[in-house]
Amino acid sequence: MNTIFSELPIRRRTSAPRSEVTEQVVLVHGTFASSEKDRGNAWWQVGSEAYRELQEKLPDGVGLAKEGQLFRWSGDNNERARSKAASELLAHLKPFEEAGKPYHLVGHSHGGSVIWLALKKATIRKEPLENLRSWSTVGTPFLRHRTRSPWNAISLIYMFLAASLMVPFYRVFDWMINIPGAISRGEMDNGIILKHTSEVGLAAAMLRAPIRRLMSFLGVSFTELTEGIRMGSFDPNSGQRFSDFLFYTLEGWIILGGILLFGYTALILASWCAKPVLASLRIRFEQRAEERAMRRFADRWLGIYTPDDEAINGLRATLDLSVSFVGKLVPHERIYFSDTISLLSRPWFWLFAPIYNNLFRPSLDTMIRGMVVKTAQGNNRPAAEVVDVAPCPLIPPFGPDVPPVPHSISEQILDVANQSSQSLGPKLRKLIAQPSFVSSMDSFGMELSGKELVHTSYFDHAPILHFLALNIIWSREQSLPATTRGVTAEMQTWFLDYKHCLTEYSSSGSAHLSTVALPHIEIPKLRRAA
Repeated sequence: MNTIFSELPIRRRTSAPRSEVTEQVVLVHGTFASSEKDRGNAWWQVGSEAYRELQEKLPDGVGLAKEGQLFRWSGDNNERARSKAASELLAHLKPFEEAGKPYHLVGHSHGGSVIWLALKKATIRKEPLENLRSWSTVGTPFLRHRTRSPWNAISLIYMFLAASLMVPFYRVFDWMINIPGAISRGEMDNGIILKHTSEVGLAAAMLRAPIRRLMSFLGVSFTELTEGIRMGSFDPNSGQRFSDFLFYTLEGWIILGGILLFGYTALILASWCAKPVLASLRIRFEQRAEERAMRRFADRWLGIYTPDDEAINGLRATLDLSVSFVGKLVPHERIYFSDTISLLSRPWFWLFAPIYNNLFRPSLDTMIRGMVVKTAQGNNRPAAEVVDVAPCPLIPPFGPDVPPVPHSISEQILDVANQSSQSLGPKLRKLIAQPSFVSSMDSFGMELSGKELVHTSYFDHAPILHFLALNIIWSREQSLPATTRGVTAEMQTWFLDYKHCLTEYSSSGSAHLSTVALPHIEIPKLRRAA
């Protein structure tokens, strides 16, 4: 990326007095970082060292959210929690939009994911967010999802099953609505007559069989007639009105309950079949909005990360996880006496072991590995598979080619993390020696400072806070002051190059995202922490 330090204007600012806060910075914490208290030691809490340092570096007229104004979300490691938090963030920003008050967003880790999801939701809902001046993400692992096509064979089967199951539900729904009129017109004087099993659809027949058994167990009789199967012991010649039988007898209520259970079961199964297809359609719809959102908000973005970020590297490692969780079925060697007795079962091993090891075990192992990977990724979104993890919402050619922070700063952050991690040895020994693992884990977590990892120590370094402040300054005037205390020429050059990269991306022609297939896109591997 070419240096453009000399090409962009560098002007001194004329700002509002420090006491007059006209713009607010909203901090969004990451996974497992939530707290009910506004004050604390976390970077986003009022009174923390990072909070104070960042406030000092902000330009006049810009202030961090005060007590009672902070944004927080559950911090759970899953897509549902992050999507919910994105909607909550938009609701949190609504008063700023209504009042015309400018604001800035800063998110760490998956707090940046929450911000990005909120921007996508705003794009889909056509909410302009006119007062958003800047947004910054720090150490955010952006997850790229892939889903099957609606025209995939599996999707077509799901849609066919859903449609088939909706037919019996509609018939039950229609019957329940029209039953009073049918009784008054005398259309049910012979009771409720079911069609023979051979005359109904396969889905209805399969659902009806267990419910009919249940109703028989509860005392409902079924009589075979030429025209069908009569439900209940109602006799048209007894002089009893069918409405009295249906609504004033136990057997009648059981029949109504069975019919409702039949319709409800059909609806539930239909929703289960339709759910992955609808989820696929939603994901593909969101993917169409991703590039629009990125081009719309790219010039206001700053993505801070280092090549040694453990969260980004760790999540990327889950894409190629090849650990086996299910062992092969093999006979034991004769070591214990019980092994000698087990010789009797050797023929079973010879017969079933090849079948299990070659047919069932691979599928079972893949299923369990998928569950472990999805849990680690926090991917509980239906019909979605994570195919890429990157420090940018969209990777080239669909997104800008953004660099990590300058090498000298990356090395500084890594060195501090390495030095701080040297104290983990005694803490781990203390953890192992505790009689209660749960309580010891709590105390171990309390002793960690966050400096032991690159991912949790960004805000302990002044250059990172300076970059966040520079993005806010840039959003106000599209320029930087000639001199800023603590900001080196290297930092200014990197920041201006970064903004130039985003400007080129925003002004370039739109590259269309493929909505038919989303192949795994190779991007340079991030360096793992030493």
